[in-house]
Amino acid sequence: MTTAIFQNYAPLLPNTAEQKFWERLKDAYKTESCVAYFRYPIFTGAGHLRKEPDVVWVHRELGLWVFECRGCRIHNIAQVIGHEWQMQDWYREVETPTLQAEDGMYAIRGKLEEHRQTRGLLTYHYRVVLPFVSRQEWQSRGLAYLPVVLFDEDLRRATLQEKLWVGAQEHPQRSLTEEQWQAIVAVLGGSLPQREPRAVPTGTSVDHPVRVIHYIESQLRFLDSEQQKVAFEIPDGPQRIRGLAGTGKTVLLAKRAAKIHAAHPDWDIGFVFFTRSLYDQVCNLIRTYYRDMTRQNQDPNWEKLQVLHAWGGRGRNGFYYTLALRAGVRPLSVDDVHAKLGRTCSPAAAFTYACEDLEKTIANIPTLFDALLIDEGQDLPAAFYRLAYQTLAEPRRLYWAYDEAQGIGSLTVPRPAEIFGRHPDGRPVVDLTGSYPGGILKSHNLNRCYRTPRLLLMAAHAINMGLLRPEGCLQGVSTKADWENLGYTIVAGDFSEASVKAGKTVTVTRDAAHSPHPIDSDLFPYREALGSPLRIETFANETAEQEWIAGQIAQDLQRGLQPEDLLVTCPRGSREDDYFQQLQLRLRQRGVKSIIAGVDTDPDTFRVPECVTLSGIGRAKGNEAWKVYACRFHYATQPLWKDESELHKRNEAFVALTRARVWCVVTGLAGNSSIFDELASVLQQYPTLTFQAFNQSSLQRVMADADDSQTTEASSNALSSIEWN
Repeated sequence: MTTAIFQNYAPLLPNTAEQKFWERLKDAYKTESCVAYFRYPIFTGAGHLRKEPDVVWVHRELGLWVFECRGCRIHNIAQVIGHEWQMQDWYREVETPTLQAEDGMYAIRGKLEEHRQTRGLLTYHYRVVLPFVSRQEWQSRGLAYLPVVLFDEDLRRATLQEKLWVGAQEHPQRSLTEEQWQAIVAVLGGSLPQREPRAVPTGTSVDHPVRVIHYIESQLRFLDSEQQKVAFEIPDGPQRIRGLAGTGKTVLLAKRAAKIHAAHPDWDIGFVFFTRSLYDQVCNLIRTYYRDMTRQNQDPNWEKLQVLHAWGGRGRNGFYYTLALRAGVRPLSVDDVHAKLGRTCSPAAAFTYACEDLEKTIANIPTLFDALLIDEGQDLPAAFYRLAYQTLAEPRRLYWAYDEAQGIGSLTVPRPAEIFGRHPDGRPVVDLTGSYPGGILKSHNLNRCYRTPRLLLMAAHAINMGLLRPEGCLQGVSTKADWENLGYTIVAGDFSEASVKAGKTVTVTRDAAHSPHPIDSDLFPYREALGSPLRIETFANETAEQEWIAGQIAQDLQRGLQPEDLLVTCPRGSREDDYFQQLQLRLRQRGVKSIIAGVDTDPDTFRVPECVTLSGIGRAKGNEAWKVYACRFHYATQPLWKDESELHKRNEAFVALTRARVWCVVTGLAGNSSIFDELASVLQQYPTLTFQAFNQSSLQRVMADADDSQTTEASSNALSSIEWN
C-alpha cells in the first residue's frame, strides 16, 4: 500500500489552525503518493518579517501546493481589501495571507526549477486555510469571495479531496515517472553540497580512477529523513546529535544555523567548532544554505550569526576568548597554559585547563546567545559545555554533535548527567530522554555513513575499538541495540557473561542500508577502475616509506587525479614536521606541488589549488579527500603526549581512515605495531568481522550512553507515527 510522508520541522501544537489542517490533510491523503512539510525551510519577506510557509504539500497527480493557515475567528477579520486583510483583536493590524502563500509558492518553484532533474515537472498552487471560520460566517460578514480560501467545512475528508482536485484542474499535473517523482521528493527534502562532475576526457579507459570519481560526483546527494530532522528542527531546549564519521553532522548543523538565522534574524547565534581548518568550510556552508533558504544573493549577518573557533585569540574570534573578554577576564593563551602545565601537555589538555580556569574565575557568566550550535563536540571538555550552557538565554537552545570515535584529544563524551549535574531531587539538569512538546526529539543518532565506503568504515571501527587487537578489545559497545545504533547487525554470538568466560566469538556485519556509498551498490559499474578501497604497505624505515608515497602520488597525478584529490595524514608521532618536510622534498623532486597545512598556510586554510595537502591528524579532522595516504600508522598504538593512551591513538587512526571518500592507503614501519596485522585481518574477513566476545567490565572505555536506548525507542515511535514509505 502506498503511504504518504508527513514531515514536520517545527512542533505541531494542539488546538492550532496548523495542527487542525495538518491532521485533516494527513487523513485525506495518507494512502496516496504525496509528501507534506510543516514549516518548510524556505523564507520570503525581508528583515524581521521573513516567514516560511505553514504547509508545503506535493502530490504526484495534483502538483505542488502551499498553504498558509490562520487561526483567526470571523470577528478578528474587519474587512478584506484586495490582498490586505484588516484585522481586529489580533496580533497585527494587517494580514496578507494570500500574498504570503503566493510568495512561498514561487520561492519553492524557483528552488525546483534550479535543478535539471525537476525542472518543468510540476504545476504549482496555493491556498489560505481558515479552520476556525465557516463559509457562512464569511459570507454573513459581507466579505469578498476569494476562491483561494479554504474554510472549516472544506476540510472534511471528501470535500478537501474534491476542492484540491478541482483546483488542480486549472493547471493539470503531467504524469510523472517513478524516477521523476523520486527526484522531486529528494530535492524538496534538501541536498548536500556537491559540485559539477568533472569531465572525463575522450578515450579514457574503463579502468581509469577518474571514472569512479565522475560517477560518484554525478550522483545526487540528498538528505535522508533523519538528516532532514536534524537540519531543520529548532528545538526549544538542548539537543544532542550523535553521529558516525561521514553522516553529515557539520553540514546538518550549518543548515540548522542558516535556518535559525533566516527565521530569527534578531537572535544571537553561535556556531562553535574545534578544528581551525574548518573555519572557511563552515562559513561557506552556512552562506550557501542561507541564500538557498532566503532566495536572496546576500550573506548572513555575521555579527548576529558568529562562527567561532572553540578557543580563539587575537587573530581569530573564538568562544572562550569572547566569553572571557565579555566577563572582564584576561583570556589565557596557549603559551600561558604551557607555562603552567609544561609544553608536553596535549592541545586537548591545554584547552581543558583554560576552560576550567575560566569557569572558576567568572562569578556571573553573561548571557551571549539565543542559540548555540557545537560541532566536533567529542573534542571539547566538560567545563566548556557548562560555560556554553550558562551563556544561553532561556530555553537554553544548546545543540551539540559528536562522534566519540573521533575524539583525538579527549576521551570525554558529552553525557548530560556527568557534565551538567543533577538537581537536588536527582533529576538531571539537562534531560535528553523523550521529546519536546510537539514531538521534536531531544536526541538523534545518525548511523548512515555517506562519505566513507563500507570496507573503510568497518576497518576504522575495528582499529578504533581494538576488536582484532591481540591483547583484546579496548573500547566499544556490548549490546545488540548499541551495535544496531552504530549501523551493524550481529550475525553470530553474543556478549553474555557466559560467552566472555568461554572465550567465544562474535561476528558482525554492516548493513547496506547504513552504508549507502555508491561504490558499495550492486549497480556500481566501475569495479575494475575501483580496485580495493584499502591498501596496506609496510617499510623498513621512514625514508623508504616517503619515497614510495611520493612515487605513488606522482603516478596518481599521471593517471588523472588532481592534486586536491589527495591528502597525506598520519597519527601524531615524533618529529612530524621533519617527516612532512622530507616528504614534501621528495614530492618536489618529482615535480609535485604540495603544502603542509598550518605551516605553509595560515591556520584556517587546508587546501591550496594545484597542491597536494600534507597534514597532521588534528588539522585533517573534519576534512576529506578522494584518496588518503595514512602514513606512519605504526604510531596508531604508540602514545605521544604524557596524558595520552592507546585509546587516543586508535581514535586518531579512525579519523585518518575515515577521511577517505574512496581510497585509503595505509603505510608504516613493519614490526612496530600489531595495527597492520589487524587491518590485514579486516581485509580477509570482509564483509564480516569476527572477534572475541567482551563485556563492559573488560573494556577501558564504553562507547555507549545510558540515554541511547530510550532515544532509540522514542525515535522509532516518532518515525512510525510519520508513516514513512
